[in-house]
Amino acid sequence: SFSPAMAAIGPQKPPIRFRALEKVKPELIPAPLQDLCLRRLAKNLKELDNDARAKLWEAIPQRLEQQQIEKVFTLLSLEIPIAEAAIRIHDEPYWKRRTVAHFGRNVQIKDHGMSWKQAFIELVLAEKLEKLQINYTDEEKAAIKEIVWAGRKYIFQLRLSQLPSHVDLNQFFDALPALTRLTITYGNRRLGMNYERALFGMKISDAHYLARTVRVCQTLTSLSLPCNMVDDELVRMLMAGLKHGHMLTSLDLSHNRIGDRGARRLAELLDRRFCLHHLDLSDNQIHANGAMHIGAHLADNQTLAVMNLRLNRCEDNGVSHLFQDMCVNKHLRVLNVSCNDLTIRCVPYLNEMVTQNSSLQSLDLSGNPIYNPADTDEMVDRPPTPDGEGAPAALEEDSPIAQFVQAIESNRGLRQLDLRSCALPTDLEASLTRTVKHRDLAAKGIPVEAYERVPQQSVEEIPQPAEGETEEQAEAAPAESAAEEKSVDKEEGGAPAEANGSAEEAPPAQPPAEGEAPAPAAAEG
Repeated sequence: SFSPAMAAIGPQKPPIRFRALEKVKPELIPAPLQDLCLRRLAKNLKELDNDARAKLWEAIPQRLEQQQIEKVFTLLSLEIPIAEAAIRIHDEPYWKRRTVAHFGRNVQIKDHGMSWKQAFIELVLAEKLEKLQINYTDEEKAAIKEIVWAGRKYIFQLRLSQLPSHVDLNQFFDALPALTRLTITYGNRRLGMNYERALFGMKISDAHYLARTVRVCQTLTSLSLPCNMVDDELVRMLMAGLKHGHMLTSLDLSHNRIGDRGARRLAELLDRRFCLHHLDLSDNQIHANGAMHIGAHLADNQTLAVMNLRLNRCEDNGVSHLFQDMCVNKHLRVLNVSCNDLTIRCVPYLNEMVTQNSSLQSLDLSGNPIYNPADTDEMVDRPPTPDGEGAPAALEEDSPIAQFVQAIESNRGLRQLDLRSCALPTDLEASLTRTVKHRDLAAKGIPVEAYERVPQQSVEEIPQPAEGETEEQAEAAPAESAAEEKSVDKEEGGAPAEANGSAEEAPPAQPPAEGEAPAPAAAEG
């Protein structure tokens, strides 16, 4: 129906189209005013002076919405001083961009508390300390202190692969309330042709500084000092601080020069008043006397779960006492005594330990000449099995090796056993390793059949290249021969099929009438 109001308005007109604007490229269209403002704000946070930037940082959470704040952090420059960014910025995507841009994509965030901000601050501080030379200036030390003070709430662990300056770390660590893990290697890491013996290892002053750090920092739970040339005298200085480290659970002194006197002092950390969980003394100079003191304190220990004595000189005398003390200890889970020059003489003590200790889960005996066929004659040949394979050689029942096999089979707690390079017969070593491995799979709920069902190609099936022939041609030859045989079979089988088909289509032959000679048979082919 037509109304007077509609007549007054008139007919509706379509909206005006500006065809010139439709042809303009998208990049030439100006951005919205809000985006321009946010870009300018992100630029001012870098260019303005300190007072103006402080006012802007205070106004951002009050004036902007959460979506706009995230947009500002996306546009923010990565060159903002870390001392300011650590206090003002808490956006994880920003710290991720900054970490990837500075250290690459290989940063493992799981090693830094699953926080990109913590990862960046810890890595930057470690980088500054590693590059600090022995003739450092006050400005460099002040810059490091500024980073430590700004990121003190986000520094939980520090890994220094080198420390050429030998600086007193207490002036930095006193401001860290949550430092839990510390790894230091004093000296230079790469010198090239400028080698000097004095540029490697820990000095006496470093030991004094570090002892004070351990004594003062009561949050420290892990201390690692590998490749520092620590000897017995430096251990004596470090013990002044380690005796007060009641929160220490992991101690790594591997690849040093610790002898029996140092091992005797370190054995005091296995007393009941300490809570050491992991002790690594591998690649040192500990002999039988040091191993005996460690075993004596280990007998009453209730906290140590992992002990590594690899690449030492404990020999049969020291390790035998250690095995005897392990019969009493029921808390150690992992024991590594590889490469300690153990022989057949320590095997009876080893058998006693394996028989009585059911809490040990991993035992590493590799690199020890435990069995020497030239000295003993314990092996007795067995007839081959029905399938033609050789069975493991038998042992005399009273021999130490036979008792060791029985102890391994009767111990249900052992899940990992390493017997490589022990001079044992190959079949016997494989049998023991397989027994322990099956026990580990059963404990984890993994079917043994599914684990061992691995297709393996025998050596006879692998084609060997002939003279003047490459490996690719040798691999392609069986495929070509198989294709040729298949084509020949197909050609030979096609003719009878055609003959049968024609015979079926032809009408059946009529029997000859009376008095007529039978028709001659058709010639074949």
